[in-house]
Amino acid sequence: MPGIDEGFWDQLDARIAATIVRAPRRLRPSQTSSNPARVSRPASMIEVPAERLHVSDWTGLVETISAAGAAAQVQDERLRERNAAYEVLAGDLRRALDDVERYKGLVAQAQAQAEAKAREIQALAEARIDAIQARADARVHRAEERAHAADQRVVVVEDWLTTFEEASRSLLPALRAPIAKAS
Repeated sequence: MPGIDEGFWDQLDARIAATIVRAPRRLRPSQTSSNPARVSRPASMIEVPAERLHVSDWTGLVETISAAGAAAQVQDERLRERNAAYEVLAGDLRRALDDVERYKGLVAQAQAQAEAKAREIQALAEARIDAIQARADARVHRAEERAHAADQRVVVVEDWLTTFEEASRSLLPALRAPIAKAS
């Protein structure tokens, strides 16, 4: 049976209305009676005397109900198929969400490892920089000490030279005079 759409239901309602319109007097709710069993029934129940009903009226109604039942079965089957498809999709979605959560966990773990490795590399770099800086400071300090020692030697050498010059002047007084004249 082709798909059930609004048109089908409109046609079904029209057939039911046409069946009721054909026999308006027969399908009216009964008047209130003195029988308490009849009074307790809902007003929507229809009482029609058996002699007034025609087979064609019932046949049309039965055909309408049969068509509605068949349409309901088709729609029910289609709903079951859709439900099965939705269940498959929901399962796929759940698995995809589980995968996403697992990947998030892996990313968080990788990120934590990367941060730990970065901290380790940073610490190593800082230690190497400190060691290089300490060696450089030691070399500078030794160079400064050598420069200071050299300065002291220069002072000592200059003192010796001054002492030697003075001693040599006192030893050779004659040589001193011509040097003074020449100047």
